[in-house]
Order: sequence, then structure tokens, then C-alpha cells
Amino acid sequence: MNRRTFLSGLSGLAATATAAGRPTIRPAIPTAGRSPAQSGAVVLPWADLEPLPPGVRARYTDLTRITGEVVPNDEFFVLDHSGVPELPAADFRLELGHPGAPPQRTLTTADLRALPRAGRIVAFECCGNGGVGMHGLVGAARWEGIPLAPLLEPLLETPSRRDNGEVVFFGADPASERLRGNTYPARFARSLPLADALAPEVLLADTMNGEPLPPEHGGPLRLVVPGHYGIAQVKWITRIEVWPSRFAGWYQAKDYVTVRGVETPTGIEHRATQIARMRLKSLVTRVERAPDGAHTVHGLAWNDCRSPIHEVSVRFDDSDFRPAVLPPTDHPFGLRHFHLSWPDPAPGDHTLTSRAADASGLQPTAEAASRYKATPWENDGQVTRRLRLPESPRSLP
Repeated sequence: MNRRTFLSGLSGLAATATAAGRPTIRPAIPTAGRSPAQSGAVVLPWADLEPLPPGVRARYTDLTRITGEVVPNDEFFVLDHSGVPELPAADFRLELGHPGAPPQRTLTTADLRALPRAGRIVAFECCGNGGVGMHGLVGAARWEGIPLAPLLEPLLETPSRRDNGEVVFFGADPASERLRGNTYPARFARSLPLADALAPEVLLADTMNGEPLPPEHGGPLRLVVPGHYGIAQVKWITRIEVWPSRFAGWYQAKDYVTVRGVETPTGIEHRATQIARMRLKSLVTRVERAPDGAHTVHGLAWNDCRSPIHEVSVRFDDSDFRPAVLPPTDHPFGLRHFHLSWPDPAPGDHTLTSRAADASGLQPTAEAASRYKATPWENDGQVTRRLRLPESPRSLP
């Protein structure tokens, strides 16, 4: 089962299988009831976690366990397209230049470590996140490494490249691309508009949560672009090129596009857009029950980092939305935590739905987000969780 087919099943949307490589998806970890609060509260198990499809191995971030700003390396979600390449640090080289020309600069691991460094907490979501696994293809970590912009500046010798170019990032993981029935070897590659690549927050990261970047997370070197989906965070980078024109690789212009219908005077017209910045999203991640019977709802929200998330609200069953507490954060590129109390919920089945708001507007309903949508990517609709409250605390697992 390839990555597109697998993620299509997670989101409940039909999609055709991609011909571009087969992913490796790491072993799963349990996703409920593992994060009791320090106060002695119990995390209630969700009733909406579906089993993984037969034969598929997956590792999701266990969202019930995210109580701080970062996810531990061994719990951060993992996806790749064609396995983890072997890149010994002693042999690693990063090439920088232009398409069709010898590298203008080649850096070893030692060269990279000697450059000025920066670090920040950044969260990102897989663009196919949804459904099975409680939307757990999302995580946040403290990434440290080399700011990208100073490495790019020497490559921008012409106004056309500075004003209209793109920066293309090539990974070491092989790919098999297809065009009109012809298959040819390639590398995983994605591009960024030059303006995005030159942003001061963009890093070439070699450290994750204070440890050398693990191979499954892109070690020895990966791209970290705040506000963009996981597909843009290219792993195992070995070559960076500045292009004067648009890059149209398989994973840029053919596979990872969102196809959505729009209403026109003559009917529904489907249009394709490239996947780039994350859409505004929130979801409830856990419900805690304290020893005295009080219930607290916790959740997470994220967006494209262009404006702060200023509001999150939660609806219980069919009631009106209630505002949640949105604590301030020192990490504008990370996850936003929210919480609110749930006074005196009755035993039995319940639903909990969250929605977030930022300068772009309000997180859409699930129906509005999926209307006329023909691909499984960018699932930003409101997420409704299902929970069954026991008759008494003694009946909790």
C-alpha cells in the first residue's frame, strides 16, 4: 500500500494511488489513556480511534501525551517515501549551486558545524493528516541548525533570481517518477519561493530536541520551514539549487496538489493548487477526570504562522460553542495549547468539537472543508471527537 492510498483511507476521501515510490511508516504506539495529569487526574479513553488498515505499519504522535511544547524524538510521527537512506556523517556533503552547473559551494559536516547557528520550536502537520490515529500526524520539536538565508545569498547574483526564483531542495532518498507512461529515476525534491526560503526563521536542522537529528527524522540534515506542511520539510538534504523558473517535480506539481471544485455559473469546476502553508486547524486531544470528578478538556491548534491564533472554542454535543482558555506562548511557530472545564457532564456518549480563529478567519466545518474536494490533502475541517463517560470513576480503565 503506497502513501497516497494509505492517507486517503485515513481521511475517508477517495484518491488514486501514486506511482512515485512506496513509503515506510514506523510502528505504532498506543494513542489513549497514557498521560495522566500531574494532579492525579485520569485521561479518559476516546471512542473514535479506528484500527490501522491490515498490513500497514504506522507511528503517530500520541496527542494525549502532548502536555508541553515539544514531542520526544521517539514519539514524533514518522513518514517517508522510500526508506531511510544511509548518510554517514564522515561522508556527508551538501552542495549548493544552480541547475545544470557544478556546485558553487560544497560543505562537509564539519563545515556546517562551524557556521553560525540558531534554534527554535517549530510544529508541522502532515498534509494527509486525518482520521485514523486521532489526527496524530503532527508534532513539535526544538530544531537547531544553520539559518538558510546566509547560505543562499551568494547564489543570488542576478535580479531575476532574487525577484522571481525558487529554491529547490533535493533529498538523498530515491524516487521513481512517472510521466505519460514513462518511469524514470529521481530524488525526492521540493521547492520554496525565494521569499519564503530567505525568511530568517528557516533552518537547515541537524539537531532535534537537543540530540543529533535521528536518521528517521532526516538526519544528518533536514529543512525546517515554519508554517508549512510536513511535505515541505525535506529530509536528508544533499543539494540545494536556486532556479530562475518554477520547479515542477513529481512531489511538487503532480502528486502533492489539492484538487477542489468551485461553483461557477456553468457548474462545478475543479482546480488544482500546490500544497504549501498549513491551514488553520484545531482539535481536542484529551479529557482529564480529576479525583473530585471535575473534567477538563485539552487541545491543540496550529496555523500558517502568518498571524497568531486568537481564539479557540469547543462545543459539547449540540450545545453552543464555548470559548476555551488560550494561554500565551513564547513560541510563535509551535503548537498552541487550549483548555476549558466541562462542568457536570452526564454519563454516556458525548461529542466534542473545536474550532480556531486567526486573522484569516474561522476554521471551517468538516462539511465545508470537504465540499467538492477530490484529494486527501489539507484536512482543515472541524474535528469532532467521541467519548463515553462511565457511570462512576471506578469504572474507568
